[in-house]
Amino acid sequence: MRKTILTIIIVSVAALYSCKKDKKNDPEVTLNPVAATAVDNYSSLDDFYAKNKVSKQTYTINTSTGGSFVTPNATTVNIPANAFNATGNVTIEFKDIYKKSDMLLSNMTTQMFLGAPLKSAGEFFIKAVNANNVAVAITPSAGINVMQPFLQPPDTSMLAFIAGLDTSGGNDMSWYNSPGYTLLTNATNYVFSLYTFNSPVDSGTWCNSDNASFFGAYPQTTLTLHANQTGYNPDVFLVFKNINSTVHVYKGTTDNFPYYYAPVGLECTVVAIGVNNGKLYSSFTPITIGANQTFNFNLSETTTESFKTSLKALD
Repeated sequence: MRKTILTIIIVSVAALYSCKKDKKNDPEVTLNPVAATAVDNYSSLDDFYAKNKVSKQTYTINTSTGGSFVTPNATTVNIPANAFNATGNVTIEFKDIYKKSDMLLSNMTTQMFLGAPLKSAGEFFIKAVNANNVAVAITPSAGINVMQPFLQPPDTSMLAFIAGLDTSGGNDMSWYNSPGYTLLTNATNYVFSLYTFNSPVDSGTWCNSDNASFFGAYPQTTLTLHANQTGYNPDVFLVFKNINSTVHVYKGTTDNFPYYYAPVGLECTVVAIGVNNGKLYSSFTPITIGANQTFNFNLSETTTESFKTSLKALD
């Protein structure tokens, strides 16, 4: 009996020693601490857009052979041989935007000269730089094709637009239909063809496929949006329901934001965003546009994460 007990003790000790030895050979697992919630600290709305806009993608193309690439959003870019006034490799800087939330976060909304709204099939930014990081132009005889997938039913009324400054309209930017660009529709894509870059080439070129006549089917009215608080200097937008269009409504007098091309009867959400003392403030209010309507809004403190969640729900 004593011999049996002794044997059991020896075996148990050996097993325990073996377990400890094996444990030393296991890789150590370190649990990362839970990250603290980021604290918003924006110096201005420009700072907010700079930190939350759609990220730039880069692709390398050999100028003598050309090439193509497909973005994470399924945009296909086809570049022929000798498309640029450069030799060797060029780097293509590219962004593509299809969602209303990304349009707003990048401050690249969809309105024409003086502010009339556009229905968009998608926007993109393109720029080419050589090995010395100097922007290059498209060779006049060449053309770059950007194939934008159908994310909505195809619309044969779409036209090619490029972005430019709208100083006469008091707006930062607007879209212009230009003869240097064409848009065709095939079975699965819009094919946006560029035969030149916008000037100056070192600023890159923003392009947009748009239906400029869609909103013309609705009577237009003046919609006045009024900020109840002062000192926040908000940006104000109309995000249309079930239509891929987001309009930046610019400030008029005092705290009024008049929009002279509001389509009567359509539903949209009035989105306002401001920065005050580093903190983010916003307002989301759905409305149906009525004739000569005035709408008052209040800003309340929010976070970037909360703002983005509410905004993406409007896509």
